[in-house]
Amino acid sequence: MRSDEYMDFDGIGLAELVRSGEITAAGVAEAAIARIESVDKSLNALVQRYYPTAREAARRADPAAPLCGVPFLAKDMNIEIAGTQLTYSCRWLEQVPPAAADSPLAARWRSAGLTILGRTNTPEFAGEFVTEPTWRGATRNPWNVALSPGGSSGGAGAAVASGMVPIAHGTDSGGSIRVPAAVCGLVGLKPSRGWVPVGPNLDELAGGLDCEHVLTRTVRDTAMMLDLTAGPDSLARAPLPRLDGEFRRALDATLPPLKIGVLLTAPGGAAPNAEIGAAVEEMADFLARAGHSLRRTSFPDSAEIGQAAGLIWLTAIAEEIEFYTQRLGRAPAPDELEALSRAGLALGKRSSAVDYVRARRALSRATREMAAAFADFDFLMLPTTADFPPRIGEIDGRTPAFDLDRWNAQSYGFAPYTEIFNVTGQPAISLPLAESRDGLPIGLQFAAPLGQDARLISLSAWLERERPWHARLAALRRRYPS
Repeated sequence: MRSDEYMDFDGIGLAELVRSGEITAAGVAEAAIARIESVDKSLNALVQRYYPTAREAARRADPAAPLCGVPFLAKDMNIEIAGTQLTYSCRWLEQVPPAAADSPLAARWRSAGLTILGRTNTPEFAGEFVTEPTWRGATRNPWNVALSPGGSSGGAGAAVASGMVPIAHGTDSGGSIRVPAAVCGLVGLKPSRGWVPVGPNLDELAGGLDCEHVLTRTVRDTAMMLDLTAGPDSLARAPLPRLDGEFRRALDATLPPLKIGVLLTAPGGAAPNAEIGAAVEEMADFLARAGHSLRRTSFPDSAEIGQAAGLIWLTAIAEEIEFYTQRLGRAPAPDELEALSRAGLALGKRSSAVDYVRARRALSRATREMAAAFADFDFLMLPTTADFPPRIGEIDGRTPAFDLDRWNAQSYGFAPYTEIFNVTGQPAISLPLAESRDGLPIGLQFAAPLGQDARLISLSAWLERERPWHARLAALRRRYPS
């Protein structure tokens, strides 16, 4: 299989070719490797390559596996894969021992038949909406290499949009799947809290803000991956039940007329730029013409959760650093942590348990009041980002010039709409439904009540049929010939 043929299939399409015998899993792996080696020199999306083990896995692939032979990339964050390092894009962890076993989610990837080719770039400890770690270097947006692909799953976004792989793992504690999906022109779903296991060491990550899933080019790949990875885990406090095939069945479901709340002002008062705001308004008009009921609404005051959520996820970074200090037997040297990571470590050390529980209480209040405010809506529609992606180097979380107040203003000026749904646990998805005058993708975000992931997939699949984005992505991939 030639790499220029390979890049036009989504994951389900490739698996169907393997099952039919038209191609082999090994042939697909070689096409993916060729595509990566041709394209990644321009984008810097990958930080580790597992080609020998991937080739062996492809040769032994089970044709009955649902995604047999589908090339896949794991983010360098959270999820341990047997025999490989997990470095969080932090130079201090360069010599961390390889994992002895797969985490529960990695085991599900293997059972699905995915061929794990490597790991993707992320900001250090996944702490930013850009992907520019000092150690690994900046990942670039395939739509415009002067711009960021977003973060923290920016390596995954660049890899999927440019045709390296059809599916890549992402993590999302404040928008880290949805923001790269928006600015790379992809589908990015943050599932309901509790669907997907988060790691081998804890029952939850980032105080429950974190969710694990994927970035894809098609809604059906997103649904398939949720079917294959969602379900009870022995460590989960309150796992949602496993419903076999529910998310794939949702692709063809017919939805009744819906009540959709439209939000343009983010928690805290930020507004989108003119083009993104116009894209939301145009989509609202389209949905109204299709028979749905649209109404402008606004977030409750309690949804302004920046300070409380910041304490939760920054102290999670602090705890991660303490965990690896014990594991490695030494603390990081001054030049082995970036400025934002050090700020998280300092906050963790000066915050008390009471501070932490107080922050959790604020997030619980926001969750309760969000549920009450939007009880009459089936879905919410809003921008994914307030602005187009920043230029490489524009947002600095790394150097001695770092200032936390300036960093917060820049980061949440760019992406103020996503973190609230990590707090509430609701499923939220970014879809590439519009584009700017300059040809940059614009992501629109839809959120549903907790546990209503299947209905959200149904809406997304219908929008994909009615307002397809695949021609734009195909044209982008051809800018990077193999």
